[in-house]
Amino acid sequence: MPQNLLKNNLPWTEEHEAYCYQHHIPPAAKSLWQWLMRQGEISTEIEPDLSEFNTWVAKVRGKAYTHNYLKKMFEILVSSRVLQVIKRYSWKISKLLVRPLAWLNPLKKRREKNLQNNNSSYNLDPSNNTSVEQGFNSSSNSSTPTTAEFEELERQHDILNACAEYQIYFDPKKPSTRQLFEYDQSEIQSALKHFVKRGGHQKVRDAPAWLIDCLRNYYWDDETFGLSEFLVSLASWFPTKLPRDY
Repeated sequence: MPQNLLKNNLPWTEEHEAYCYQHHIPPAAKSLWQWLMRQGEISTEIEPDLSEFNTWVAKVRGKAYTHNYLKKMFEILVSSRVLQVIKRYSWKISKLLVRPLAWLNPLKKRREKNLQNNNSSYNLDPSNNTSVEQGFNSSSNSSTPTTAEFEELERQHDILNACAEYQIYFDPKKPSTRQLFEYDQSEIQSALKHFVKRGGHQKVRDAPAWLIDCLRNYYWDDETFGLSEFLVSLASWFPTKLPRDY
């Protein structure tokens, strides 16, 4: 029933279903993807509130998702390139783009071949490869960045410097560093502080990889899970209505 409701007047195709299958996107994440498609035009900036999605889920499903589970579904869409996060305000509110299916399935080989043929008479500087890769996430192909692009570069620069203060160094040229830029600076600061509490470089061998995992799984939230939270969680473990034959 929820899927049928979402698909009404929704540009959802069999290709979308195939993409979900190929990238192991679970039903909950697929429902979130469909819900986000309804929040504005594809490829335009939106600022959805995931708590509103959870309210809808509670109505049609009878029970909302837990915050941690909803975070994981959101991160699945980000890692699957369905969403491009521009700015994070909190775990549930972000400025983002829902990418079109045509972008998700680019003809990379043909495009790269055409570029090689068109530029075969030129001796390209190896640094140009970096420029192309960085421009891949840019909303403009112009050599002069827009104001929004420049502000994003400044934000990324601040993030790299913040990590460097803790002697955690990310190579901005590596594609894996893009994962770091998907998070808000306040979340990164929380992760860096948690890194120190976990023992820093003396306890953590691969600090950059650990930091990404920390951001993805919100390790610092575990500190707030004490006795009172445990009792509340345990109380909600069983359903309120018991079976008749119990």
